[in-house]
Amino acid sequence: MDDAFLRILWIERSSSDIEAIVRDIARRDDQAAASIGYGIFDRAEILLMNPEAGSWLDELREDGWWKLIFRR
Repeated sequence: MDDAFLRILWIERSSSDIEAIVRDIARRDDQAAASIGYGIFDRAEILLMNPEAGSWLDELREDGWWKLIFRR
């Protein structure tokens, strides 16, 4: 695959899920929420330089969806 075509596509559902997680954590710890929110996006950026860093999302493999885990 040509690196010029690599991109990260954030679907609305994933963005909304991340936002909800960060808001929930922010109720207890603003600093932790920011760290986790930015950490998720930073972790995803790894895929631009190393697209094999994650693994196939089994249920969406045919469509080329990939997953990358950020913490547990």
